[in-house]
Amino acid sequence: MSYDEHCACGCNCGHDHSHPHQADDTAAPIEVTENQRDFLHQLSHHHYLPVARFSVKDSRETDFIATALAPVFIRSATDDITMVKEAGAFLQQLEDMGLITLDYDIPLNGYGYEEYKGSALHEYFCTTVAEGAAKPGFLGDTPVLELGSMALTDAGEKMAAARCGHEHRHHE
Repeated sequence: MSYDEHCACGCNCGHDHSHPHQADDTAAPIEVTENQRDFLHQLSHHHYLPVARFSVKDSRETDFIATALAPVFIRSATDDITMVKEAGAFLQQLEDMGLITLDYDIPLNGYGYEEYKGSALHEYFCTTVAEGAAKPGFLGDTPVLELGSMALTDAGEKMAAARCGHEHRHHE
């Protein structure tokens, strides 16, 4: 099942992807690589894609939360840490450039995130947190998988539209 079946244009799913990085018409043009341009184009056709964050909480310190890995974009449950870190750096660059949003509090409606929950990387993360929690005085005993989504900003929409020569509006 494709991602766009879960949160595509006009699905009335209630997702509100805010776009803090609005296009500034007076700013210098954004330079992107061919890979970045291709990804933006792909995202424009899916509208939204899943993303996650691996965090750690502590049952004794209710205010404690730490990010272990983010953004996490897993295409297959067999993706290894190197692949996920490279994809995460790639996505973070796009967000820093104001071309996408990474929203860890807006999961895709009706999407199961099976490749995230069943991944070897998530299993390793949970095992590592459990090993740390067994040590006296270790802070962080609860692994948390925060399920979210990514979307194009207005600037990302424009970049994607330039790729194939037509508008990709779905944030109306």
